[in-house]
Amino acid sequence: MGVIQSFTKAAQQLPDPRLRRVLLIGIAGSLAIFVLLWMVVWWAVGAVTWEDVWGLSWLMETFPSVASAVGGVAFTAVMLIVTFLFYPAVITIIVGFFLEEVVQAVEARHYPGEPEPRPQPLGEVLAITTKFALLVAGLNILFLPIYLLLFLVPPLNIILYYLLNGYLVSREYYELVALRRLEPRPARQLRRRHRGRMLFAGVILVFFMTIPIINFVTPVLAAAFMVHIYQNLPRRAEFATETSGPPANNA
Repeated sequence: MGVIQSFTKAAQQLPDPRLRRVLLIGIAGSLAIFVLLWMVVWWAVGAVTWEDVWGLSWLMETFPSVASAVGGVAFTAVMLIVTFLFYPAVITIIVGFFLEEVVQAVEARHYPGEPEPRPQPLGEVLAITTKFALLVAGLNILFLPIYLLLFLVPPLNIILYYLLNGYLVSREYYELVALRRLEPRPARQLRRRHRGRMLFAGVILVFFMTIPIINFVTPVLAAAFMVHIYQNLPRRAEFATETSGPPANNA
């Protein structure tokens, strides 16, 4: 099964009640966090005076309406940038604690012959989710100057954003799924062998994460999507360990 077929299968299962429950949790949680984040941005922008901005107090005094409009644009721009850069990390952190339900629902429907997954300590799940959030936030902040430099060359900054976050998102969701079946080392080896397929899957997910409204369903869709990707990786059985049980015939 190819990447597009895997995505289609995952999308078709979204009406599943078990997936809807996790989806609602993710939407409510991410909205709450971003409301708080937008309030902080509003306070930060409001705390900056025109005197602080390159000594432009004269602008407020001479053209108050223009200054207010510029301030509104600045706030909106900062809010959109913050939301755009950090949304994948925020919603994945929230949904990450419930994605086991999504994976179980997909496996029960499409891969019922799978053995019991290996036990994952809560600390391992927390470490994976936290590491992903820090990577997404840190690397996007690190690359922010490059995004700005490439602002006048839209295709290049968009390509950079999708490649960077496609890699991060595919890696995160792959680990959430694969580490249920494989020990960390063989799981990493399997991912590296199929890095091209993983990147393609990640770019697709990041694309949907940037579409308003649709981005709310993306984390749940991503987990279901990655189950199909993992189950259909060529030669997956070679990396199976004793912990993961006998390999299924889905590879």
